[in-house]
Amino acid sequence: MKDKKTYYTEDLVKGAIKELEETLKESEYGEKDQYGRDYLDDIIHEIADNNIPIYTYDLLQYASNNFDLIQPNELTRDNPDVIEIIMANIYEYLTDELYQHINKGEDNETEELLESFKPKKRRIIWNQ
Repeated sequence: MKDKKTYYTEDLVKGAIKELEETLKESEYGEKDQYGRDYLDDIIHEIADNNIPIYTYDLLQYASNNFDLIQPNELTRDNPDVIEIIMANIYEYLTDELYQHINKGEDNETEELLESFKPKKRRIIWNQ
């Protein structure tokens, strides 16, 4: 029997965090990753965007389990429809959670990956 799909935002976060960790393992600072970028902020926003459900039914199911998703926020345009509001709130929630995961530093493996991802300090000597 197939498991029934659940519609909790925590499930979206788990998937996004897993994707972030896999991306960081594959990336090195200065080299392009699968997204064609080498900046952590860009990677976080790309992953958040990729993890927003695309089907109206799924978006409404997530909103039915989390009423905060139907409150307009600053990411929506004037007079947005309910689907746009839900998508903007999921995007904001995912980016916040991904940044919190990065900033926690509790996971040693993630911390080591981030250290290797930071740019190297360079000494600049100006010729006079």
